[in-house]
Amino acid sequence: MKSNFIILYLVLLAGALYAAPPELFVFDNGVGRGKWTPEEQAATLKDLGYAGISYNYTTPKDLAVWQKVFKKQGLKIYALYVYTYLDRTNHFDPAFKDAIKLLKGTDTVIWMTVMKPKIKGDHDAEAVRNVQEVADLAAEQGVRVALYGHFGFYVETGMDSARIVKLANRSNVGATINLCHEFLTGHGADLDETLKAVAPLAMLASVNGVSGAGTNFSDIARLDQGGLDMAVYLKKLLAAGYHGPIGLQCYNVPGDTKENLKADMAAWKKIKETLEQNTLTPKEAADGWRLLFDGCTTAGWRGYQKTTFPDHGWCIEDGCLKSLGQKGGDIVTTTSFTNFELSWEWRIAPQANSGLKYFVNENRDAAKGDPTNPDPCIAHEYQMIDDDHYPEALSENQKTAAWYAVMAPKQAAPNPVGEFNQSRLIVRGRNVEHWLNGKCVLVYQTDSAEALAGIAGSKFKNVPGYADKIPTPILLQDHGGIAWVRNIKIREVP
Repeated sequence: MKSNFIILYLVLLAGALYAAPPELFVFDNGVGRGKWTPEEQAATLKDLGYAGISYNYTTPKDLAVWQKVFKKQGLKIYALYVYTYLDRTNHFDPAFKDAIKLLKGTDTVIWMTVMKPKIKGDHDAEAVRNVQEVADLAAEQGVRVALYGHFGFYVETGMDSARIVKLANRSNVGATINLCHEFLTGHGADLDETLKAVAPLAMLASVNGVSGAGTNFSDIARLDQGGLDMAVYLKKLLAAGYHGPIGLQCYNVPGDTKENLKADMAAWKKIKETLEQNTLTPKEAADGWRLLFDGCTTAGWRGYQKTTFPDHGWCIEDGCLKSLGQKGGDIVTTTSFTNFELSWEWRIAPQANSGLKYFVNENRDAAKGDPTNPDPCIAHEYQMIDDDHYPEALSENQKTAAWYAVMAPKQAAPNPVGEFNQSRLIVRGRNVEHWLNGKCVLVYQTDSAEALAGIAGSKFKNVPGYADKIPTPILLQDHGGIAWVRNIKIREVP
């Protein structure tokens, strides 16, 4: 399991270079299936900002109407869901062949299920026969097929879907990862393994909020409900190799249909914003930047003077490393750097105090020079604090972007508390620069008279080697306040 986790972490970092928010469409069960007219469905989805819909196949005549209505609105029919059977003479509705012809020239995918036969056992050969039959008909029209896993069917899970796809060996056939059916089949705890195995083969994927254990249909919820961090899940899905659209599963979700759709879209916009964080542009990657935080895991970080990440006091929230103010302890990167440019975004709660430290020596005795200091790490610190409302009076060299307690920044202008700031730290030789929101606010040399005078007048004056420039991990401070950090990027410089 440890090796699989490492592989997933590396995949996440690689995928973070190119991940872009996918398009979102809605299952017709979330848009008044059987009750709303196609015109009402299309108009509602258009108004709320959805990209389109997936329909359960009924008849070719109905499909022709749906196509006309959605084309008029500039929306797509992403998938046509169809049942197939292993133990019937007709493996699917004979009229479906005519429906396939209507899909020619569209990007609609046949979302194919394989129902469970009455006789138990291994029916992979029959399932492959069905898939190949539909795939060959679809190929004649230039149409793709995605195998849909459904709880209680022969093909139940993403893993089942991938297995049959490989056996079918048709170039126009792919798999599907349906979040609700992974949970319903008891595989919710295995999502990382499923993503790694299935995402590269998947043409379509669906999501939903997951309340409770997710093992009952009543646990299917809106995107703003339930305990699953959807942004983290989607980040992993995209990083594992999935590049298609996302379908919104709405089966059995209680409440008013339109209000649910509004709430889902509001949640989706927030998810998209999170997905856009902790990524590198192609130019950044070419310029040597790398991510120190993938937005999904704490891989690459550990507790200060520890080998593992703290078991409390920190969490991942909305694509941020969040200090909860619960004395979980400082955290550091597992890699050290000598000459580098570091960029990060951060915000703090009212009256909070935090910092980013560098020239960190984990063998240094923190008590020397300041026995009352509750912080275990003595190092150079880029200060991050609520300048205006911190409960104690602050000197200029204790305010945001200062070299904490040593040198004050000049004309630093942090954003209002609660808003994100963008900071940079450049270390080149003995030269250090602090930047805040696009402006260089502090420059010093570690061995300059000014720096040494600042140290001599600080509580660090008796700390051996405090002025030294040394190879360093990057440290995020837990000072007992709530703070969020994201988009932590670094590149080594000459």
